[in-house]
Amino acid sequence: MRFLGISAFYHDSAAALVEDGRIVAAGQEERFSRKKFDDGFPTLAVQYCLEAAGVQLRDVDHVLFYDKPFLKIERLVETYLAYAPRGWASYVKAMPVWLGEKLFQKNMLTGELQRIDSAFDPEKLLFTEHHHSHAASAFYPSPFEEARWC
Repeated sequence: MRFLGISAFYHDSAAALVEDGRIVAAGQEERFSRKKFDDGFPTLAVQYCLEAAGVQLRDVDHVLFYDKPFLKIERLVETYLAYAPRGWASYVKAMPVWLGEKLFQKNMLTGELQRIDSAFDPEKLLFTEHHHSHAASAFYPSPFEEARWC
C-alpha cells in the first residue's frame, strides 16, 4: 500500500510518501520553492516524493490530507465563542476565508492533484484528524514496530 500525505494551506506545506508502512520520501515545499514557510499546495514536494519512489500519482492507493476542514471550522467557532467578545476581530477576519475557500478544500486539492496527474481518482483523497497526523509523523519514523497503548 502506498499513501501520500499532504500538509498545505496553513504553513510549512509538505508531502510524504509511505509504502507498506515505511517512509520512502518526504519533503517540505520550501526546500523546492525557496519560499520560507511556503503555505501553498506542495506540488514540488509531491513530485519529488513520486520521482524518488519511481511511481506516478495514479499508483498511490490513497492521498491523505492532514486535517478535516469541517472539524477545523467547528473548533474555530467553538474557540471564538469561548473567548467572545475578545476574539470578535479575529473571527471577522478568519471566517470569510474559511467559508469562502478553506471549507471546500476537497475540490481545491483534487484540482491540484489532477494537475500533477490527470488520471488521479478523487475517490482516493481522504482526510484525517489533525492530531492523528501529528501522531503518524512521530510514529512512522520511530524505531517502534507496533503501537502499544497504556
